[in-house]
Amino acid sequence: MTETPTNKSAWVQLYEARRAVGTVTTRSPGRPPSSVPRHKVGITLSQGETSELEVWQERFSTLLGRKVSLGETIGILTRICTARLNIVSASVPSGTLDEIVEAMIG
Repeated sequence: MTETPTNKSAWVQLYEARRAVGTVTTRSPGRPPSSVPRHKVGITLSQGETSELEVWQERFSTLLGRKVSLGETIGILTRICTARLNIVSASVPSGTLDEIVEAMIG
């Protein structure tokens, strides 16, 4: 069996795996277990943060041509920030939040 090479990030593959349609089999009643374990968390956001997340959620939904959940949106943005921080980590000073943000977006 040959595998096709992929350039997708592992976390992108995880999100796609959650959306993959499997074969239909008979099962016991109730919600089936997720193929990718998820954990429910509670967060407190300001109105501005909520608005920004809603804008990103809509952008991702438009780009992907499907409804993207808020959890997926937060996960995608988090992974993008992690990748960006890994790229610029040598130039990120330990100091104020403003300096860290400027190093990441500059």
